[in-house]
Amino acid sequence: MEKKSNSKKIVIGIAGVAVLIALCAVMWFVYDSTRKEPVDGGKSITVQVKSERDSYSFEQVYETDAEYLGDFLEKENLIGFDTTEYGRYITSVQGMEANDEEQSWWCVTVDGESAVAGIDEIVVEDGSVYLLELKIGW
Repeated sequence: MEKKSNSKKIVIGIAGVAVLIALCAVMWFVYDSTRKEPVDGGKSITVQVKSERDSYSFEQVYETDAEYLGDFLEKENLIGFDTTEYGRYITSVQGMEANDEEQSWWCVTVDGESAVAGIDEIVVEDGSVYLLELKIGW
């Protein structure tokens, strides 16, 4: 009886591993098929900056050949940042510093939707609007 129970556990374990591998494959396929690839060449983009704390609002159209937002923002000297193992983390925009004590941080929005990736992974697209907004509160 114990032999039967052990073989049943092995079969369930193998089935579980197979399901896990299948799920990983599906997740990779979805990620890879929805990921945007950078496009070479010039693009026209709009950058907006808002900070209610500083009563500040800014908007400018830029021409760029940058492929990723992080590279563009650094090249234009628009941001201050710390580099982590996950890429650049915005600490200031146009000299306005985020502050841990007041729980302020810079939120990036792309075409009206909150970014789901860091600035080093956001692909610069022609005609897009990038909003950098100082938020207060975690």
